[in-house]
Amino acid sequence: MPLSGGREMARVIIRNATEDDLDGVMAVEDEWPEDQRAPREKFVSRLKIFPRGFFLAVADGRIVGVSTSTVTRYDPDDLGPFRTWERCTNDGFLYPLGDMADYNALYIVSNGIRKSHRGTGVREALIRAHVDLTRRMGLAYTVTGAMLPGFDAHCRERGDTPVEAYAFLTRDGVPVDPTLRKLASLGLVLPDARHLIPGYYHSPESRDYGALLVLRHG
Repeated sequence: MPLSGGREMARVIIRNATEDDLDGVMAVEDEWPEDQRAPREKFVSRLKIFPRGFFLAVADGRIVGVSTSTVTRYDPDDLGPFRTWERCTNDGFLYPLGDMADYNALYIVSNGIRKSHRGTGVREALIRAHVDLTRRMGLAYTVTGAMLPGFDAHCRERGDTPVEAYAFLTRDGVPVDPTLRKLASLGLVLPDARHLIPGYYHSPESRDYGALLVLRHG
């Protein structure tokens, strides 16, 4: 499928991963800073537990993007299960699945894009694959935890700002934070200030805040 957006046009195929793809998955992971990489055993576990939510972007036979998800239960009045990324995801290994009737949401666990294909629309295509899977499974929500990569820079430039004020700051009707802006264009939005989570994931540029973004289906 042709994808556009950003620096160049990228022609990629979005498909599910198999065990034979794990070397290519790790090659994508190795392009991230060492302290942000997931070890191979975490991807093995994700593939074993929820292969339907393990997507790859492939260009010219080479894996250029990796994104994983799992099923969960989302209740806007009880966000305790989402207080940290580690708690949401069993530290990236995923929790063994129970009765599917107990789940109402798909949670996007991770996204990784090769440097050569960042800003080309690959990330957006992978997220759309998760959204489509949510619909096919008949789940009510797509959910993900997002960093706020512009927060620290905003505070250093303009003075310390409450995270609530920053996260809902818009320009021309769209969020000023680059990640919130991109995900909002795909329907994943910040419902309210309760969905801003301190200590969600170590990210100095986000001052360790995460935003739990939600797309409601139907």
